[in-house]
Amino acid sequence: MPICLDCSKFIDNNCSAYIQASQILGREMPPPPLGGCEIPIVENYLPFIQEGMKVLEIGCGSWSLIKDYCQTVGASYEGIDSLVEYFGKKTVATRIENLADLSFPNDFFDLVIGNQTMEHWAENGCTLKWGLFQCFRTCKYLGRVLMNVPIHFHGTREFMLGDLDKIRSLFTPFSGSVAIEKWGYPDASIPCLFTHPGYWKLYNKPAYILDIQAIKDRPLPQGYSNRGASYGRLAQLLNYPPSYNIYRLLRRMGLFTQDYAFSAPIKADIT
Repeated sequence: MPICLDCSKFIDNNCSAYIQASQILGREMPPPPLGGCEIPIVENYLPFIQEGMKVLEIGCGSWSLIKDYCQTVGASYEGIDSLVEYFGKKTVATRIENLADLSFPNDFFDLVIGNQTMEHWAENGCTLKWGLFQCFRTCKYLGRVLMNVPIHFHGTREFMLGDLDKIRSLFTPFSGSVAIEKWGYPDASIPCLFTHPGYWKLYNKPAYILDIQAIKDRPLPQGYSNRGASYGRLAQLLNYPPSYNIYRLLRRMGLFTQDYAFSAPIKADIT
């Protein structure tokens, strides 16, 4: 796994990628690694993009790096997002649509990329299984599906709790070649990032970014659907860890006084 000291973005004991991400997106980002590692991770994706390829970016937001690179090398770019604007900036999407209703045909793209989007699918009407089915359905045989997600930060239970075995198992029906790698995993270079003070299940579990790269080398499995998908508060209730829902309720009741997301944790006995 890459450590900060070995990263080209770690300069003078600071994460330059964090500064870069804040400037690109025009807003305050979570501290490194969450607000920085996406820059070198996505830059590592770029060499996969070659002239003549078709590239799909899921949840593209307003960051145009992949789109611009496709134009530079002569690849075809498509980006989908459910929003026209993101934090006041227009998205680079070529189509406004939900992944659950992805309109592209089968075996269409050479690369499908999702940059910190997968952890939110189940909150927005698309189950994880169905979302990956859509990604691999539109990906050509021996094409690549590249995803990176924050762990122990936010999103639904697999990502919040860091269930890496479950996350990997979501990819294996489509790929016999799934590589996962931790980025920004805590070392002496950066302070450990505790994102949920008072939530006991994440006590002493600092956040990091997980990079997932899979090659579509298996036939598309049958029997997949978007059954059970939900939106809004119902989606949060169904897809967040039950203990996290309890924690949120108790915090609203005033049990916890530390609400700043990046402060040190307080261990709470809510078992």
